[in-house]
Order: sequence, then structure tokens, then C-alpha cells
Amino acid sequence: MEAICIAPQPLETSTSNNQIPLSHSTGKGHIQWVCLKSGIQLILMDYTPSHPIHLTYAPADTPPLGFGFFLSGRSRVSEPEEIDVMPGPGLSFVSFNPNTADGAETLGTERIVRVGICMELEQFNSHIGGQMSFLAMPYKDSSYRAFCSLNRITTAMRTTISQILNCPYQGAAQNFFLESKALELVAHTIAQIQTFCSRGSRANPLPPSDMERVMEAARLLTCDLENTPDMNTLARSVGLSRASLYRQFQKVHGVPPFEYLRSHRLETAMQLLQAGEANVSEAAFLVGYSNMSHFTKAFKLMFGILPSELLNPNLA
Repeated sequence: MEAICIAPQPLETSTSNNQIPLSHSTGKGHIQWVCLKSGIQLILMDYTPSHPIHLTYAPADTPPLGFGFFLSGRSRVSEPEEIDVMPGPGLSFVSFNPNTADGAETLGTERIVRVGICMELEQFNSHIGGQMSFLAMPYKDSSYRAFCSLNRITTAMRTTISQILNCPYQGAAQNFFLESKALELVAHTIAQIQTFCSRGSRANPLPPSDMERVMEAARLLTCDLENTPDMNTLARSVGLSRASLYRQFQKVHGVPPFEYLRSHRLETAMQLLQAGEANVSEAAFLVGYSNMSHFTKAFKLMFGILPSELLNPNLA
């Protein structure tokens, strides 16, 4: 398996200048690791490996506190002390790794679309005034043990993630925009954890076997947006009853299966429009919408803008 080590780059006039150089034989897409003026680091990825790769991060440059948000694809993230998680579509994680030399991940051949945020512990502490106990992380332990928590991505998080991946600014405005959106994403995560703690909820609400079924259902639901399975077919495919799948899916993702599907369709349409790969009607069709009015209304409700506002003038 090919091993690749990447390192952060200073923010310049455009995030395109911060792309990690990767061989065309390794895959297609891009990985950007951006250092903001505040010290926050962003890892932006829309990448499809042509073969499995082992990704490591320059340990001297990697802050120990990380937040990851997966819109598409999955990877195996290996942390010290035998912490090994497999975040997938619709999941986020919070990790604390004081020994960043031990952190790594393995990517398969699925398309990975995600946002990562890294910061120093002291920087995080300065924002929240030392009130870190709610994160249930072992900060009080002098050995600073590693920690990782897996959670679902909320609708509010999805909107912020899409805004980060489709930043409309360059130069100084870009820096302010990305930093504010990174902090907004962290704020959504903190609010989610606080809600779980107040309810006495666990970060992973299901046994591993049921979690795998729910994650497989999410994959099946979104792998072919033009031909999605109905609820009965989906439930049979993962070995659950319709009622059990509906209940467990909502417990993990916070929304019913077909609301999750709608969000995924609209995010995919956003990416197609932003990349100039389709006009509005083409994007709507490719993600499974046959009614343009319904597509436009849903897009505006989720992202706050009309799909035509993202359109390349040459495709109008």
C-alpha cells in the first residue's frame, strides 16, 4: 500500500495554492491543508484514490485536537492507545491525540469529501474559558491520553461544511470567512456534545453490529441517486425491519432516511454546480429530482441561495 505524508501550507491568495501535490497515478481530486492566521488548520478533501493509500500527517505541524466531518466516503483512522475508528458518510469525530506522530489513516477507493479542523489545546481552551469537562476528554489526566468520539453530522453542520468547501472569497476575505466558518462548525459540535451530556446519551448510540447496518443503509441509499431503494427494500438489504431501520437511522443521523437522502442529493447538486460540471436542470436530474420547482425550493431552503447563483455563466 502506498504511503503519503502531507504537511500544512500557509494560506495564500487562493486555496488552490495550498493543494497538496499528489501524483496523478495516486488518484484524482485534491487535498488542501490550510493554515489560517489564527493558528487553526483546515484540511479540505475531495479526493478519489485510484488504489488504497496510507495517509500520515507531518507530526511536528499537526495540532493535537481535531474535528472531522465526512460527507462522502470513509476511512480507517488510527490513533494511539488502540483507538481505531471508521468514520463514514454523515459522521463526524472529535479526537485528542497528544502524540501526533502515531496518527494515521487508510483511504480506500471511495470518493472522500470531508472537512477537518485542527487546533492547539490552549487555543481551544481560550475560546471556551477552560470549561472542557463536558467533552468527556481526559484533559485532567497528566498523561494526556488519546480520545476519539464518533457522532452524526447535523443539518446545521452540513450547511457550514458546504460553505467551507465552496468558499466564494479569495485573499484576506477568504481568511476571515474560513476561520469564522471553522469556529462555527466547532460551535455546532460543542452544542451537540452538550446536548448529549445533558441527556446522558452515549456518543455511539447503537451496538457496533447495528451501527454497521445503519451505515450500510446510508451507503445504499446514496450510492445511486437516480435509482434509490424504497424503505422496505432498504430495510431487507441490511437485515432490519422497516420500523427498526427508521428508528435506528434517526437515532444515528438525527433525521429519517429520506431526509438524509434529500440532504445528500442537494449537497451533490451543490458540488456539480460549483465545479461547473452541470447546469441547474442537469444537476437536478443527476441527483434524482424530476421537478425543477421542488429542486429549487429545497436548494434555497438548505443553502440560502438559488442553484442558479452558483452556475458558471457558460452553462446558463
